[in-house]
Amino acid sequence: MEDTNIVALKKKKKRLWCLSTVIGSSLAAISYYFKLEFVAPYDAYILAVIAAFVPPAFYFYGESRRIKKAEKAFPDLLTNLAQAKRTGLPLIEAVKLTASTEGEYGVLTEGIKTISRQLKWGVPFEEGLRGFAKKYPNSQMIKRSIELIIEGYRSGGEVGKVLQIAADDVSELKELEEKRIADMGLYVGICYITFLVFLGVLLVLYTNYIPVMVEAGKKVAETGTSRGGTMIHQVDVNKLKMILFHCAIIEGFCSGFMAGKLGEGKVIAGLKHVVIFTSLAFAAFGVITYAQL
Repeated sequence: MEDTNIVALKKKKKRLWCLSTVIGSSLAAISYYFKLEFVAPYDAYILAVIAAFVPPAFYFYGESRRIKKAEKAFPDLLTNLAQAKRTGLPLIEAVKLTASTEGEYGVLTEGIKTISRQLKWGVPFEEGLRGFAKKYPNSQMIKRSIELIIEGYRSGGEVGKVLQIAADDVSELKELEEKRIADMGLYVGICYITFLVFLGVLLVLYTNYIPVMVEAGKKVAETGTSRGGTMIHQVDVNKLKMILFHCAIIEGFCSGFMAGKLGEGKVIAGLKHVVIFTSLAFAAFGVITYAQL
């Protein structure tokens, strides 16, 4: 049977995606009914997709920050708990003493207080630890460490020593993770630079190349009927603008998801980058389009 925290998390995600679907579908229906068009054909539907991505992007960004804060405070929590236990205090008193420190462990504070209450009520230490881990289901580091502590506790090891070993292990993992993030942060920056350069090239083509082609087409129509001139004259300007705009949006999606994968190891983490890139592309083309009117 699934834990209530896991069930609640799944329900929250389900409601979140339902909300995104409703937002996207509603905006798409409005766009279809009123035949909205801002920059290029079908751009209103693209805007609806971007708007639909905003709620999950905010949620996953917030959850990612919460987990990072939890993992940052976790080594200190284990170290303090180990020190309290190794002073000779009973397990219940050691946990109580650790939980009595207000706000020191951030988002983990409520979790350690819950363990303290459960131990007072006679709940087994293992069960309390598993309940603690389930409060942070997206943290593999906390889950792995809790399992390590439980195995050490089951084998009859001294609890204080087991907790200290787990704390040292978490600290090493955290250092490696921070190093990885620092190293990969460079590549996330490259994703942003690459997208901005690509967007800049598209905007130059949009503002300079297309007007030149239109002017050349007019001159060809007035002066001659050469084969190359006929091809220039027959260029569909609106379609060409639409292609450039769609190229920017597609690049925004690809670069965004790539930045998420490189930066945090998860494609879904790229949603926030996708929203930023595509919104920037839409805004840039919108400004230029209405400035030319």
